[in-house]
Amino acid sequence: MAKTFVLNLENLETPADVKRIESHFLDRPGVEKVDIELGLKIVSLHYNEDVGSPHKLLEAFTNLGYPVK
Repeated sequence: MAKTFVLNLENLETPADVKRIESHFLDRPGVEKVDIELGLKIVSLHYNEDVGSPHKLLEAFTNLGYPVK
């Protein structure tokens, strides 16, 4: 079943950040789509909950340098 995970990332600042996040998460199993609103600093991940989990996604953001509080 598909779910959407929405985060507000304070340190999302440049188009390079957008590319980095998109390329990282689109390569992860279960992630179907990544929508990023740079001006609003919002990332929406559409993922298959049978393959991914919110906890693993949060951990991946932190490991990528975008800690979530």
